[in-house]
Amino acid sequence: MERELIGRNLSVEDDNGDAIQTIKEIEVTLNPETLDIVRARRMAKTKQIVGYEIPIKLVMSKLESRLRYRLLADFKAGKTMFLDRITGSLEDMQTGNTERVLLTGIHIHGNMDILVAQIDSNTGIDITLEGTATDFDFVEQFPDYMA
Repeated sequence: MERELIGRNLSVEDDNGDAIQTIKEIEVTLNPETLDIVRARRMAKTKQIVGYEIPIKLVMSKLESRLRYRLLADFKAGKTMFLDRITGSLEDMQTGNTERVLLTGIHIHGNMDILVAQIDSNTGIDITLEGTATDFDFVEQFPDYMA
């Protein structure tokens, strides 16, 4: 039986713990870095995990410019563009159970729009932030029925 899972309760907090609104989308993946290992007896290849990267893509409305201005001010001052933490949730619409993930130490190092103007468009303008996180933790997990 397939369940519908909805991403909800996404929040990004600044250094003061204040929520930043108008976040539309987030994508987070775990990309292991591997090293090829050749087993001597059978000459079989395997891979050993030697590190990992946690890329993050965050899409928000242009209406939320406070975060963008802060990150660009940090950049101009020669500081790292940094978010302390991001918390996101998935909700099982049938049971109400949730899974919450806390991402910490987010460094923003992708391209960022400074000016976007569209004269013939009625759609909103979004800002995409890309970077990497240093760690993640499951604050709340789905029960065993979802495993």
